Formats: sequence, C-alpha cells, structure tokens
Amino acid sequence: MAYLRIANLKKSYRVSRTEKQQVLCGINVEFKRGEFVAVLGESGCGKSTFMNILGGLDQDYTGSIVLDGEFLKDYSEKKLDDYRKSRVGLIFQSYNLISHMTVKENIEVAMTMSNIGREERKARTQDVLAQVGLAEYADKLPNQLSGGQRQRVAIARALANTPEILLADEPTGALDKDSAEQVIQILKKIAESGKLVIVVTHSQKVASACSRILTIDDGVIKSDEKQYDVPTKTPKPKAAKPQNIGLKELFKLAYSNILQTKKRSFLVSIGMSIGIAAVILVFCLSSGITGYVNAQLADSMNALQIQVVSETSVSDNRIEDIGELDGVDFVVEGNYVRMSSFYDYGGDEGTIMLLRSSYDALEPALIAGEVCEGGEILISEAFAGNLYNNAVPDADGLIGTQINITYGGKTTAFTIGGVYEDESDYAEYACAYVTKSDLSSMYDKANKTLHTNVLYVYVQDTSYLSAVKESIEAMGYTASRDDSTVETLLEYVDLGTKVLTGFALISIVVSAIMIFIVTYTSVVERTKEIGVLRAVGGRRKDVTTLFILESAIIGAFAGLIAVVFSLFISIVANLIVNGYVGSWLVSLNAVVYACCFLASVAVGIGSGLLPSVQAANLDPVESLRSE
Repeated sequence: MAYLRIANLKKSYRVSRTEKQQVLCGINVEFKRGEFVAVLGESGCGKSTFMNILGGLDQDYTGSIVLDGEFLKDYSEKKLDDYRKSRVGLIFQSYNLISHMTVKENIEVAMTMSNIGREERKARTQDVLAQVGLAEYADKLPNQLSGGQRQRVAIARALANTPEILLADEPTGALDKDSAEQVIQILKKIAESGKLVIVVTHSQKVASACSRILTIDDGVIKSDEKQYDVPTKTPKPKAAKPQNIGLKELFKLAYSNILQTKKRSFLVSIGMSIGIAAVILVFCLSSGITGYVNAQLADSMNALQIQVVSETSVSDNRIEDIGELDGVDFVVEGNYVRMSSFYDYGGDEGTIMLLRSSYDALEPALIAGEVCEGGEILISEAFAGNLYNNAVPDADGLIGTQINITYGGKTTAFTIGGVYEDESDYAEYACAYVTKSDLSSMYDKANKTLHTNVLYVYVQDTSYLSAVKESIEAMGYTASRDDSTVETLLEYVDLGTKVLTGFALISIVVSAIMIFIVTYTSVVERTKEIGVLRAVGGRRKDVTTLFILESAIIGAFAGLIAVVFSLFISIVANLIVNGYVGSWLVSLNAVVYACCFLASVAVGIGSGLLPSVQAANLDPVESLRSE
C-alpha cells in the first residue's frame, strides 16, 4: 500500500488580473517508505513547486495528496504546522541557515519549535551532527563553513525531529563534486533507515544515484523509472509527538535575537527611557511636594479647617450629615455672635464682627499671649489695631488689659489674653474668641438661649477641601476657610504635573514609533529566518509572539533604565534639597515605578504588534526565497 499518494495535482500562478500560468498540470504518483526518489527536470518545470506542496508550505493547489490515509488538503493550519514539525523534513538548495545562530542552534531551532526539552535537544543535535560528520563543528557559525558543510547542517536540521519524509530541493546544486557525493551518500543512508527521501534535481548524475527517477516536464510526469530497491535495515522510526513551543523557549529565542542587534536596541531603549523617566520624576515630584505640604500642615489644624456659619441654629441631623461627607475627619460644634456685640476699651468703642466660642483643639496663629481661658478674650490682629494708642503701641501691650463686651444690652468684663493672626475672610474686621461657658453666660444675661450656629469641619488632607466646602454650601450654609493659599499652591502643582507629563508622553510616543520602525526593519531583515521557522513547524502565533516578545524586551529594558535613572536623580535631588528644607521633596514611590515600568513594557508590545502580525502573515515560500 502506498504511503504517500498524489492524484491529479495541479498548481497555477496568477501573472496578471486575468491571466494564470499553469505550473503543475496533473501529477499522479505514489511513494512508499524507504524509497530514495529523484524528481528530475529542467529549471522552471515545477519541481520546487511540487516540493513546497509536499512540504506543507503551499496549500493553494487542486487535486489530492493522501498521506497514510489522510488528505493533506483537509488539514487545519494547526495540523499542517504539526505535519512540518514531526512528519516532514525540508532541505533547501540555499541551505537557509540562520546566520547569527551557531550550527547546533540552527539544528536545535527545529526541536525548539516542537517544545522538546533542553537535554533531549542536546542529545539529538549531537546524534544528527555525527550522522552528517560535523560533530566537531557544533559551535561554528554558518559563515565559517564550506558550502558542503552548510548543506550537511541543513540535512541535520531536517532530521532533528525524526521525520518520516525527507524533501531535498536541489541539495547538491551549489556544491563541488566531492561535497555533492557526500550529501548523496548521507541521503541514501537516510532512505535505508526506512524514511521516504525525495530529491528534486536537474542533475542526471544525482538522479542516477537514486532508487527511482521521476521526470517532470511541462507540469506532468513524463516517466517513472525504478533503478533498484533500497535495502532498508531498520524499521520505520516513530515520529515525534507534535507539541507547541513554550513561552519560555520563545522568550529565550527573542532575547537571543535582541542580542544580535544590541546596539540598535540599546539606543531605542535609551530614547524611550528618557520619556518614561520624565513621567516618573514628574509624578514623584508632585507626590513629594504634596506630601511635604500636607506634612507641614499636620500641626496646623486651621489649614485643614472649614468654618460653617448659619444664621440660625444647626440641627443635630445636619451636623451628622456633614460629618459623614467623604473626606471629613471630624466636626466640632461652636457658637458665634455676628455684629450684635460691642466693645469698649477705655472709651474706644466699636462693633465686633464675629464673637465666637473657642475650644481646646483651636489654636490660631498667636501673635501675642495664649489661647483664652475663662474670663479672657482672644482678639484678632485687626481688632488689636483698633485698640492701639500711645499707651498701648503693640500687641504685647494689650495682654492683661481689660475690655468690656456688651451683648443684648448686658456688659461683661474680659481680660485680653492674646492676639491672633486672622487669615479668614473676616481678617479685616474686629473678631474675637471667648470660652463657650463665657459666651453662654453672656446669652443668659441677655435672656437668650445659646444654640450651635457655627461648625469647625476638619478634613483628612488638603485634597478634600474644595469638595467638602462645595458640599456644605450646597446644603445652604456659608462655608469659609482661614487660608486657601495652600490649596491654590497644590492646584498649580497639579497643573504643572499635567503639563510636564504631556511633554513626557510626547517623548514616549516618539519612542513607540521608533520601536515600531525597529521591529518592522527586523521583520524585513529576517524574512528568510521567518520562512525557516515556519518551514520547521513554527505557527503563525509563534512568529507573532516571538516579535512581540522582542518589542516587550526593548520596552522592559527602557523601563528598567528609566526606573534606575529616576531613582538615582531622586536620591541626589533629595539629598541636596534636604539641606535647605530639612525634608525630601521627591517621593520614592514604588507604585509609580512599577506602573511606569509596566507601561513601558505595554508601549513596547503595542508598538511591535502590527509588524509582528505582518511577520506571521508572510508566505513561507516567498520568505525562503528572500535574500
């Protein structure tokens, strides 16, 4: 029974939009295992096309190819890849060795695409190199070998996955007489081992060494001549079980390829790392300044304070609602009297804009004196300015002096306990603080009830100030802050961060374009290599992943350089700045480093995606013909 049967095989090429050229016009032939067959014919008769179809590189044909009872035309792309991995070995006239790989690496690449383990690859490589007489040349590069030696390496690579069929396309076409004879004898021994060996040639001398000669002319078989029976000495070997290459092996292959163009890859990585480092430094500087400002404000309660004023009392429910706002740390209840209390300081009289109750947590910026206690009053700097005279020229002179406060027609005497710097919206007016018990006593004298009509709302950090203030105002209350300078500063920091990040992103975009160009150039330069990988069973997916991994490695290297560089700059800058402000202003944010590194890898992958897909879609036959 025939092992390989071809029936009515036809193949044509389109030479114009309306015209096709017929190359194979109906091939009908059968082959058995253990045959050494020569396909003889002149150049252009369709021999190489016939071999490419048998090798699973070209499926654009009509007719039937039946291999061991299975129709090759019915094979899925995956099964066809498996066919090239384990059942057929291809030997090319131009050798098609990968120039930057050593002899053993060129052989192992076929087994790598089949995910064969490292130790087994090593053992098989030594075995097939011994078969072709090149064991001592394992570490040589292809350009260090003669033509005959390169062809024997190509034979060794074809044998690596122990195929059942060996297809050799003009294996002696570029060799001298002695090298050609060596190659013929090796192929003959392979046939004797039980494999089907088919040799395409235009040499009558090569054909005469084969056990069977098929002559092709004008796309059909003109003659089929049997010369002798091949004495098969060993049983048919079992084909290797087809497997797909693992990600680990693809990564090693990608890394090896990167090393072949390390200068170009390094320059692209440096260019990209500049943009990534700029983004890291901008974010870390912004985070550091914000953290520094918040740290400086940690002891200044007023900076995180929003004062809520109501013309009427604030209900307990409203106080609870405000306390539950996002970003609110805690709420302190207070009281105030607006423009209905008056002062008399030795004949100097006037209206107090706000007379408020103080509490333990309230510590305004004192100019003189201390926080008020019972019977004392704490007055604002503007209030103190109203009281200055020749006898009392400054704030210190006011401390300990008496002042009368009238509310509801009832007067209470207080001792001035301190003067504070008012940075609120009422900084230009006379304002004062007394203890809550003293304010309650003043209400009692006036036959009035003291209600909560002011709240001191404290937020967790400055980033919540605006949102909390807007939420309180939406409830219908008047909300004010002692100082909005810090918030404005942080807004400018945020704006600067966005602008600088924008410039850095432009640099990253330029780098992404560079990676795209480098990957595309690599695809063009390595077109033949892509064809070899496909010929030894590499899937489209494997080729795509290989080039994507190469782009990812460039991106990862750029990200690593960026992280190390930005970390170095941050530490140096912090050491310098620390001497002036006593703190580090550039944060060492591991999250930013990690995110930017991952972003760099993602940019590399994204930039190399299109060329990688293009590489996978290359026609393997055309790729193998490229130079």
